[in-house]
Amino acid sequence: MNDIFLILIFHVIFSFILSIFVSQAINKRFVKSNKKVDLKDKKRLESVALSSWIKRYLFKISLHKNNQIAAVMFMFLFNLTIPFLGYFFTIWIAWYILNVKYEKKVVSTNMLNLDEFSMSFLKVERTFGEGSMNDLIMSKYAPKSKKLKALSSLAANISPANLKIVRQTLSSTDDEIRMFGYAIINKAEKSLNQKINAHLEIIHKETLNDLKQDEELVANSNKELAFLYWEMIYTELSHESLKTNFLNSVILYLRSAKEYYLPKVDELSLEIEELKKTYVQEQDGTNRVAEQEYELQSLYKICSNLYMLMGKVYMKQGNYEEAREEFTIAQELVAGEDTFIIPYLAEVYYESGRYNIVKSVLKTAKGLELNATLFPIMNQWRASA
Repeated sequence: MNDIFLILIFHVIFSFILSIFVSQAINKRFVKSNKKVDLKDKKRLESVALSSWIKRYLFKISLHKNNQIAAVMFMFLFNLTIPFLGYFFTIWIAWYILNVKYEKKVVSTNMLNLDEFSMSFLKVERTFGEGSMNDLIMSKYAPKSKKLKALSSLAANISPANLKIVRQTLSSTDDEIRMFGYAIINKAEKSLNQKINAHLEIIHKETLNDLKQDEELVANSNKELAFLYWEMIYTELSHESLKTNFLNSVILYLRSAKEYYLPKVDELSLEIEELKKTYVQEQDGTNRVAEQEYELQSLYKICSNLYMLMGKVYMKQGNYEEAREEFTIAQELVAGEDTFIIPYLAEVYYESGRYNIVKSVLKTAKGLELNATLFPIMNQWRASA
């Protein structure tokens, strides 16, 4: 009996010591604290503010920035419930976490939207056979298997150019090719309609809500609806007779979204200015000014996208001066990250006949040389007298 008791004591003590050392090693792998993590933790704590103290305490020690306590507790309980074998599993888990390699992801620079540039700027023709997808699909002699494979690749990237090719299959004499083309178009249209209906339902429910309306939720739905209706026009999924109505819907929801987000930018800017005057960093190290500034930058990007979309709508309507004003404001809101806006400004000046400004605008956008479609255009304008 004494031997069993001694083994049990040894097991508990060794499990605890092993858990401490392993958790310290694992903790080196993860970020303990940064602006984004701290802001997320704060929001998570606020969500359980009215819960019992036990739940709040357990929730707090489980947060990302305090994960060492949670790691020790987890490892200790893991070793305790799996005697002896748990030691080997714990050591293996620590070794794996410290040595595992993750695939590197390309950071989104928000510079280029290749699909939109290829359709909304100057057209560049392909002359060396790389644009033969249309000929393959419409050929009378190409094997059906290759046509179906080509349609599958087009379905993976829905864009106006691809949908234009797919639409041609609707007149094909081959039933299978024709039905496949119809299915691609129907799927793309159905997907957009489902998203639109979901956001319309959110707005409808909030409008009927007898309690306080969630203004942020409604504003987000207005923003998403504006972009979804624009996508219906941009991808040419909408019928020609409905395009005017969809453009009006884009303008309506954009204005509704602006009515919420623009005042929020002004309010938050004033709050930050006032906070800087009297701010003292909190004891737990939370930097409220940094949190507010991070939120403000997010609002700037949202507002920039709203002005950007309104500029595109005005361009579609041929109102180039209004489009220029919208693009200029969008550019000012994301100063330093405005490369993706410059081609639209250049297009506005080109359509307005102000060719000298086109050249000066394009000279400021070195990042656009990465776009294969725009590269010859950039060189042409820069080399012009």
